[in-house]
Amino acid sequence: MHRSMFRRRLARLFAAGAMFASTLDVTTAPAQAASKPLAPNDVSILFPPPKSAGDLANLIAVSDLSGPTGSPQRLFSDADFARFIANAEQPERPGVPDSGVRHIQLPDAVKKIDAWFVAGIRIDPGAPGLSADIIAQFGRQPQIRLIIQPVTNGPDGFKVHDTAGHLIFSFTLDADPPLDGCAPFPRFKPDDEAFKAIVRDVATLRDQLGAGHFSNVKVSTAGDLKVHPGLVGASAKAFRDALKALVEKHLSPQRLNSMAVMGIAPPEPWIFVSMLRVPQAGLIPVPGPTLDGLHVAQMFSIIGGKHVVPQPGTNNRNPITCRHAALQNPPLAAAERKGVSTSEFIDGNVPNSRVIEIVNTIADPKKSHFFNTDCVSCHTETAQPLAKKIPNFAVPGVNRAVWPKEDWNVRNFGWFPSFLQSGPAAATITRRTAAETADVVAFINSRLLNK
Repeated sequence: MHRSMFRRRLARLFAAGAMFASTLDVTTAPAQAASKPLAPNDVSILFPPPKSAGDLANLIAVSDLSGPTGSPQRLFSDADFARFIANAEQPERPGVPDSGVRHIQLPDAVKKIDAWFVAGIRIDPGAPGLSADIIAQFGRQPQIRLIIQPVTNGPDGFKVHDTAGHLIFSFTLDADPPLDGCAPFPRFKPDDEAFKAIVRDVATLRDQLGAGHFSNVKVSTAGDLKVHPGLVGASAKAFRDALKALVEKHLSPQRLNSMAVMGIAPPEPWIFVSMLRVPQAGLIPVPGPTLDGLHVAQMFSIIGGKHVVPQPGTNNRNPITCRHAALQNPPLAAAERKGVSTSEFIDGNVPNSRVIEIVNTIADPKKSHFFNTDCVSCHTETAQPLAKKIPNFAVPGVNRAVWPKEDWNVRNFGWFPSFLQSGPAAATITRRTAAETADVVAFINSRLLNK
């Protein structure tokens, strides 16, 4: 056979074989169907507040979360938990002048990790915010945040404590250098491949829930934010187990890079402290980015002449910048800041129109974030206006059942036990949480899902 004719015939045979193989692939291994878009309840997962000891079986105990597969280490290690408690009770550095903020007082039972349970899970592809301006200044840090709260059942009875913590696990690559004047804070570089795996698993859980995979009950997650519909009723225990497996699959103690705590000096005030893992020193309390560069804790009190201490110097009315007052040398001076805070109307008498102007800025994640807005503002922007009964003030994107019902409820996403009113702890979600969640859903659906 002529050599060229042989090559042509061989090519035809290979082409026929390739066509046959392609046909076989299509019929025996079809491409996986694209996942439908995620909904707010898929990425902001709120557990129902427990009313009795029997309800704890449907929650995730923090002490039961393990670290990497095959490791005896807890996800929240004994060392990190000890630092969490110590930083909560003694946040300020020696020699820092007294700011007037009282110390968090934790009962002995709450100082044991067995008392802490997961109240919520937040899946976020980019702290401190997802707008182009924020990403340009800070980069983007994908996170899973566990909101944890202590629940005890002792001589004083069953109790959900008015205390909460955030455990923030990040998914980043080697960071980009900081912008001028913003050291030591680098710009986060996202590990999107690792985070896409989380998104795929979240979508799979959503689909399984909708198909009745958990206890043969079909559950939809569509609609406004509320207690996650898969965590109530017949599906609660099985779906809880699946969430625990997802957390343990993707998180490790090494990813825990920051924490926060809110606690009380009973029965009040409420005190906020943030913490950051830094080289050599470990998890340390961080000076407030909107305070004076020295003090860590901020307090919100019912009694006294000033309800918010220290008074914040926010910067949420200036263009977005990575400059702030936390660990930067020199810190952003108070005179350079331009912003609003809820202390303006909590500690003063201002018209309703001004209250709305303030809280609309604080609830907008494109304008306000951790580095330019104080903790008290972010935790009071919904409860305070609702308590003032400001006409036409609403909480879009949040089911009315979980709106904060009391002006002293500082929970953004979790369980609030009122010391003024009897009854079980109230599930709570705020406007700020809903706005952040809307940004998260839009970003994931357009940039990460099915990619």
